Amino acid sequence: MSHYLPRIQRSAPAPIRLFSCLAIISLLCLAHSAALAQTSPSAKDKKQDPARVTDDLREATPNDFLRVTFVSAGTTVTSLARPGAQRAFATATRFYLPPLPLKEFPLYSGLVNDDTKTLVALRCQPPQPETVDAVLATWPNLFHAIERDLHRDPAECSSSAATTDPDLQAFCFAHAYNDPAGSTVPKTLAATFDYAAVAFDAQHTQFADWLRTKYGVFAAFSGLGFSVKDSYYLDKDPMDATQLLAKSVSPEYVLKNVSLKEAGCSCISVAPYQGRADDLLDPEFIRKHGGNGECKAVERLKRAKR
Repeated sequence: MSHYLPRIQRSAPAPIRLFSCLAIISLLCLAHSAALAQTSPSAKDKKQDPARVTDDLREATPNDFLRVTFVSAGTTVTSLARPGAQRAFATATRFYLPPLPLKEFPLYSGLVNDDTKTLVALRCQPPQPETVDAVLATWPNLFHAIERDLHRDPAECSSSAATTDPDLQAFCFAHAYNDPAGSTVPKTLAATFDYAAVAFDAQHTQFADWLRTKYGVFAAFSGLGFSVKDSYYLDKDPMDATQLLAKSVSPEYVLKNVSLKEAGCSCISVAPYQGRADDLLDPEFIRKHGGNGECKAVERLKRAKR
């Protein structure tokens, strides 16, 4: 039985000192969410101003997530990420109402549609939010999550094992992170991104491998709390900082890798069929037709209105 791939982050890091452009992200995000977002999947609820949608999603963690992956035929999906991973990436459901065609949806999460593989789509509404410990995917939140997930004794960081034990090395790196308040946005952000960049230098290859395996975090992970659209092939088709910041559109979160049942997930699996890419990836369709805590095979997605 094959295992499904971890969520791969493909949003390449921009030059550290350019993060003063962070304000641009919010403006672009608001413009995009005007076309995509509603306040609730319920048709009875009033539409919400896009500014408030984005503000809500950034300031308060939602409890309604979408996650998409493409797997080989016969793969059994029972948890948010593959076995052995600590965390999984997901996006906010509210940001994708009205729904997008399947071929467009993965792009906003730094992925691509794969017509040759089985689509697995999750809509997760955890009955106990603390079980998934969802946090906005920023570097500070990720470091704090690593500390919580590993819960090692900080005294161990002075031992020789800190250089040989991957889990301890990761814990110590996260534990050593410091986030003082500042009055200058570029300078305050630069301190965090300078520190995060060390994880991917030549002296920390073991830690970088650990981040990829356990968290699905690659050297391209921005840590801004936004995934970068169109970034799946970034290693082959690099972007400059202007492009990366402009394409930072969709809020993303990291959740504990728990079972689909614990995460309150409705899950559908959809084998390839002609025209699948043009059909809608509708969160309500996933909720209504998906299995409760397990993946249910459906023949096709909801057709888009012609």
